[in-house]
Amino acid sequence: MTTQESGRQGEKIEIEIIGGRFDKVTTILEEFKPGDERFIRDYETLGIEPRGYNQVKHNEIEVKVPARLHPTVLDMNRFNLNRPGGGGLGVSIAIYFHAKIRAIDEPEIRASGERQLIVSHFGQIFKKLLGYPGGFEIELHDHKRRHVGLGSSIGTMCAACIGMNEVLGRPFHGWELRRIMGYHSCEESPENNGFLLPAFETGIGAMVGVNGGWVVASDDLMLAHRVELPNTKAIIFIPEVQSLEDEFRGKETSAESEVELLMRRARSLDALQAGAKAQIVLFDMLPAMIKGDLQKMGDALFDICYLGSKRAECEQHGNFGTPIYQYINAFRKIGVEIAGMSSVGPTVFALTQKQDVYDRVLSYLESLKISKTRIIETEVDNLGGTIREDGVERSFTNDNWLKG
Repeated sequence: MTTQESGRQGEKIEIEIIGGRFDKVTTILEEFKPGDERFIRDYETLGIEPRGYNQVKHNEIEVKVPARLHPTVLDMNRFNLNRPGGGGLGVSIAIYFHAKIRAIDEPEIRASGERQLIVSHFGQIFKKLLGYPGGFEIELHDHKRRHVGLGSSIGTMCAACIGMNEVLGRPFHGWELRRIMGYHSCEESPENNGFLLPAFETGIGAMVGVNGGWVVASDDLMLAHRVELPNTKAIIFIPEVQSLEDEFRGKETSAESEVELLMRRARSLDALQAGAKAQIVLFDMLPAMIKGDLQKMGDALFDICYLGSKRAECEQHGNFGTPIYQYINAFRKIGVEIAGMSSVGPTVFALTQKQDVYDRVLSYLESLKISKTRIIETEVDNLGGTIREDGVERSFTNDNWLKG
């Protein structure tokens, strides 16, 4: 796909935001074409120092970025379409995005593979910010599990941004790329082919996608703390719930319905309970992370699962969250150290360092006659993203990704 201008205009969707009993406003969700300069932020908005890049290096980079689980946002009221943030928890898992990026002389973005609209838009963002005279050839492949809580969109953005940044010799630090992704987060429109929609972003996907491990994020895309979870197995389960109907009708995005969830019920509950969630993270989660106590980390997350926006996310899958909570509760009773639902779901996960517990979880799912196609057996990725250049693979951990 080569980016081109089109005379067709995107639609505007009005979303009523309810953050509390006395907090009701309307925001506009507007479709746009890749490269639309109205949706490319300037350096001042991004909060990073301006810089330029005026040459073309004819080298090629391969990128591998792990997917993320997003157990919770801390406060939905701290972000909007034009303000990334909200804080939260995240963990990197060994399910990967692969991208191949090459710099070219022609000033265009040639996208192939999957998620071409997102890739094309971020190519144009790089060109605009850097004044880069050349273009990119980008081939990207995601993990094929879209809009179920496994970060397919942010993983795509992360792989594309890291690859372009490497091809150009790292004009941006990692924490700066995180801000570029956060302020330009987008999804394919469910209504019009060829259009994108602005999306919400906490920064979790970039943090764990590059660094690996388990992270706590604060507001404004700030990484507060990160730890590795060694020898930790992961069972990822995508239950068949009512919210998956769009998947079976062939739609690849749930962006509009997610906006309504995040901007209404979730914000309203966080207005009441975000303080409780933040206190649990500060007084229970962080000490457990520092001690390497997986059980205590899971205890803290279990309490959060029933509070604020996390509760709203679980509830959207029917019967006040029963289809989701039945699995989280069962996993914990089986002995799983950490269990929860990722993002807006419906993906449920179990993290354990005990082989017997791992086996019992699989036996439990088998007893329910769960299709094996809905179960992913993997592990926590503690390395994070890697790049391959001239046959040599290296990680990104030597870059300043942990800077707040």
